[in-house]
Amino acid sequence: MKRDLIIEQLIAEQRKVIESLQQSVNQYRTASDMDEESTHDPEDFSHQTQAKDMQLRFEKMLSEAEENLSFLMNEKESSHHMIEKGSVIETDKNFLFVGISVPAFKIDGKDVISFSDNAPIYEGFKGKKIGDRVKIGDNSYEIQSIG
Repeated sequence: MKRDLIIEQLIAEQRKVIESLQQSVNQYRTASDMDEESTHDPEDFSHQTQAKDMQLRFEKMLSEAEENLSFLMNEKESSHHMIEKGSVIETDKNFLFVGISVPAFKIDGKDVISFSDNAPIYEGFKGKKIGDRVKIGDNSYEIQSIG
């Protein structure tokens, strides 16, 4: 099982997500901090309000991304024997991680796909054990290991 390697890569991907969100927050913060004394056009105030709304949305997403990173850091020391939040699952086709969603990547030629424990796909895997088969859409997966 490549659990440690997969968790480290997930952490690296999550850090990229955080960096991107932080840049967006900074961009919208700058756009919403117009000098109100020098602004006379009502449309400028409208754009300022929109920028502030976007800044707040990105700050919320950033906070969630930071919570996800903290979750991943805590998972470095964990192991799982059944499929639950934090599990790394090796199937006959790929690796899966339950807990957060980041872009797919490869480890040893197999795709690593991550998804939230709130995602509908999780219901098909929840509580399964090694040797069980899971059918998702047209695909069938055999669970080879859980970590």
